[in-house]
Amino acid sequence: VYPFATPNETDFRNLMDVYLNAVFCPLAMVDKAVFEQEGWHRDADGTVSGVVYNEMQGALASPDAQLQNALERAMFPDTAYGFVSGGDPASIPALTYEKYQRVYRRHYSADNCCITLYGKMDMAEKLAFLDEHYLSRMPKGTSRPRLTVQDQQNGVRVHIPYYTENPEPDQVQCALAWYTGAFADRERQLGVEILLDALLGTNQSPLKAALLEQKLGADIDIGFDDSTLQPTLELVLRGATAETAPKFAAGVKQAVTDLLAGGIPEELLLASLNAMEFASLERPGSLPDGVLDAIYAATGWLHTSDPALLLHTDKLFASLREKLSTGWFNDLLKDLLLAEPVQVIQTPALPKKDEEDAAPARNDGKLVLDHPLTVADLGDGDRSAAGTVEPLAGAELLHHPSKGSLYLNFYYDLGECTPEEVQYLDLLTDILDELDTPEHTARELQTQRATWLGNSVACISFWTGRQEGSPCHAKLTWNMSLLERNLDKAIALGSEYLYKTCLTGPKAEEAFARVLSQQKLNMEQQFIRQGNQYAAVRAAAHYSVEYALSERCSGVTGYHFLCGLLEQADWAAIGKKLEAVREKVLNHAALTVSLHGSEEALAKLRALLPGSAFAAQGRTVAKPYTEVLTAPVNEAFIIDGGVNYDILTWPMERQADRRVLARIMSYEYLWHNIREVGGAYGTGMLTRAQTEGLYTYRDPHLTESYETFAKAPEVLAGREYTEKDLTEFIVGAVSEMDSPKKPNAEAKELDRRYFCGITDAMLAADRKAMCSVTAETIRAQAADLADRMVNATRVAFGSKDAVEAGKQLFDRIETL
Repeated sequence: VYPFATPNETDFRNLMDVYLNAVFCPLAMVDKAVFEQEGWHRDADGTVSGVVYNEMQGALASPDAQLQNALERAMFPDTAYGFVSGGDPASIPALTYEKYQRVYRRHYSADNCCITLYGKMDMAEKLAFLDEHYLSRMPKGTSRPRLTVQDQQNGVRVHIPYYTENPEPDQVQCALAWYTGAFADRERQLGVEILLDALLGTNQSPLKAALLEQKLGADIDIGFDDSTLQPTLELVLRGATAETAPKFAAGVKQAVTDLLAGGIPEELLLASLNAMEFASLERPGSLPDGVLDAIYAATGWLHTSDPALLLHTDKLFASLREKLSTGWFNDLLKDLLLAEPVQVIQTPALPKKDEEDAAPARNDGKLVLDHPLTVADLGDGDRSAAGTVEPLAGAELLHHPSKGSLYLNFYYDLGECTPEEVQYLDLLTDILDELDTPEHTARELQTQRATWLGNSVACISFWTGRQEGSPCHAKLTWNMSLLERNLDKAIALGSEYLYKTCLTGPKAEEAFARVLSQQKLNMEQQFIRQGNQYAAVRAAAHYSVEYALSERCSGVTGYHFLCGLLEQADWAAIGKKLEAVREKVLNHAALTVSLHGSEEALAKLRALLPGSAFAAQGRTVAKPYTEVLTAPVNEAFIIDGGVNYDILTWPMERQADRRVLARIMSYEYLWHNIREVGGAYGTGMLTRAQTEGLYTYRDPHLTESYETFAKAPEVLAGREYTEKDLTEFIVGAVSEMDSPKKPNAEAKELDRRYFCGITDAMLAADRKAMCSVTAETIRAQAADLADRMVNATRVAFGSKDAVEAGKQLFDRIETL
């Protein structure tokens, strides 16, 4: 699927041309050098490289990815689903240029394509353009490939190794998988999703709780994919041993049998059904509605030739609601999880030593747009809805008008907290779901929240302001989305969840041990998958309070904090600390309550809030969060996998026009030298509040990439920039400000602007600054980079070999 969306109609017309040209007229079909650069080639020293090859090296570096790959091979040995869609690095070098061309011609034809247009536009004009410039020029009569159905592989068992420099006996994983029926049976597939959420969605859900009580491992994850011709579900046991992993299948069967003996609680199913129905209406996430519908249409068309199959689910929810009390879900559970699963066990081991080291009409080069977007097309940007502020019940009440779903956000100021207290508050947000209250068990409270609230989550939020000195605003945040009629339930449930959960006692201490172990495992996986993000935050933490706080809560420092708590295992002390910081913040810190909803909802909130736990007089005044920044250190962290994530960061005050420089650096210099020549999957320049930096993603190189970074200022300062060049760069930079946002994201963005003092006038000034960039501006900024980069901070997450080869670049090296 190749989706895109933009609010600008001229931009949409150009993007449509770009995407169609890229899909139907790729240069790789007529230029073998492009295939070798983007796919794979062998360097002079015999090593295999290439953008896709290096990307897949990284994609399959983590144990989770290798486990998933092995599971799919075991379930689908005879169909396309048994292969890695991006290419297995072990097999990519066997792909010849001629075979690539044959496969492309077979699949990338008009007869095998679903094109979706969505939005207010001249459809006749767009369809005419499609036909004239692309579809009418495509070869006719190409047979459409068909997927085949796999004979079920129930009972198949596979053992695989995971090679790591630090194999631990409690890092064994076991994956179990089952087929869930026909793709076209949408009621059954939605029923499976509801069933999994009700029984396995959290640690307190009945089936997951029963499995965790067997103490076979530290955590159990669920997976469900209903977008394939043969949908599947999987359970993955993490943190197991060689002795406990083989017992998982029997443990699942026993737990399911025990659960069925008493029947699935109807209120659990109702809560999950309500939550999913709300999500289907709200459509959370960052993808625009048109892109979601295009993906759904393509999926339905692919498997059933009906593009509308996945677009209408209201009748499915109504039908399943009628089945809640009929035993239908019990029968579904029995049918699914009492069948023999496919099983894959993955055991860590030390690495083995290597024993020995007819083309469409418009593929005539770079696409030239007929109507390129100009600076004049960018406009002045949208203005945000005006909000109101008033005092209420000891808090500050912020209101923005909103239609549809209601969004209610509580922000407790953390300006009075120490860095360690914020770490414990961050832990508190991860642990609350596991805890009982005097009125409800954790499971009952989760059921209530799922029944009455569309979404509810606690987290730590932090942003750098636009005020003098760029302060950091840190908040303990409680976000809820709901229907207006359930506002009273939201206040009651939020009060109980935040204020009354029991943080001491045996059940709480068991939850601490369980959640901390699960978080540690998850972070170790994320270091391998997204090392660039962790490295970027680690480097920026020396220059920015916002990133220092982020690193403290969820970076390497946060990981060490978790490891220390697990090693000490003083669960009672953790409970007392959590109680102390909760009391300090919830009852005494400045509170802002933000409502995005109607005037009627505002009036109702004015009546509900004073009598709730959220009401408290004598709260402190909000203030910026501060902590002492540490001196910059060049660091390398060794991770498993054969790719690297290289970061170079330096301090930089906020300047909106430098976003244009970042576009030029990313797409003119780094894209060519790091991606096309160096073979990294991703690279770019980041310009943020208080810092700037360069990064690589899934990069086969480390030392060489830092050498390439160092040459950038001179190249950009000496380059000529035509008016056409500048227009493209400016349009690209400004368009990042205009990306569509879902209502929930828009609500949070308005809240952020309020705390950071960001006005429409400031955003308009940023836009004007970017639109005013000249060639002289870029050359001056590029020359300035040289001085800034001399003392920049290097942080890399990479392979042992690459880090050791470049050890002279770092002050300290650590194995994660």
